[in-house]
Amino acid sequence: MILTGASPDECWPLVRDYHYSGRMPANIQHCYAARAEGGLFGDTGSVTAAVIFSIPPTRWSEDVLELSRLVRCPNHATPLSGLIAFGCRWLRKDGCHLLVSFADWTERHHGGIYQAAGWQYAGMRERRMDGLIVNGQFKSGRSCNHAWGTRSPERLRAVLPSADIEPHYDEGKHLYWRALTVAGKTRAKRLGLDSLPYPKPDNAACPSDAPAPAGVSQEHPLEAAPSNIYS
Repeated sequence: MILTGASPDECWPLVRDYHYSGRMPANIQHCYAARAEGGLFGDTGSVTAAVIFSIPPTRWSEDVLELSRLVRCPNHATPLSGLIAFGCRWLRKDGCHLLVSFADWTERHHGGIYQAAGWQYAGMRERRMDGLIVNGQFKSGRSCNHAWGTRSPERLRAVLPSADIEPHYDEGKHLYWRALTVAGKTRAKRLGLDSLPYPKPDNAACPSDAPAPAGVSQEHPLEAAPSNIYS
C-alpha cells in the first residue's frame, strides 16, 4: 500500500460506489488516498481508500476543516486509521490547526475509526433537518438548494404545489475533533469542544478499526502530497 495525495476526481468513484451518502462534499480542500502497488518505475495502482477534507457546510467561529468523507473499497484490508494519520501530518505541514468530523448516528456510526485514530470526542449533536422527502424520495439539503434554490419545506411546496414534501431529520451525529497544533488546542478551547468518554456501539459485533500504526508502509516524498486548494 502506498499513501499519497489525491484529486477529488480520483476519489469520486469510491464515494459514488461505497460511501453511504453517494455524494461528494462541497468546498473540498485536500484529499489523500491509499493506492495499490503496481506497475514499473514507481507507478502506483488504483485508489483503494480515500479521505477528503473540506470547509464545513455550517459556520464555525474558528477556522476548522472537516473530515467529510472516509471511504474504502471492499478489498482494502489496511486500517483506515493509518490513512487518517497520514492526512493529518500533511495538513499540519500545510498550516491547518484544527479538524472536526461527524459520525452519523442515523447510519449507526459511533465513530470507532476516530477513536482508533486518537481523536477527541465532544458529544452528540442534536437532531437536525438534513433534507426533504420529496414524493417519497430523500433529497439532501444541498441537493434541494442546488435543484430548487431552497431546502425549506414551505418554500418548496410553493414551487412544487403538486408534490408531496416533508422535512427529514437525522438522528443526531457524534462530533469528534483533533488539534494538530498548540494553536488548534486554543481554538478548540474557544469553541468549547469537550474531551468526553467515547461512545460505544449499540451492537457489540459492530466492526472497529485497529489502533493507528506507528508508521505507514510507504510514503511518497513531500512533493507528492497536494498543497493546492481544490475549488
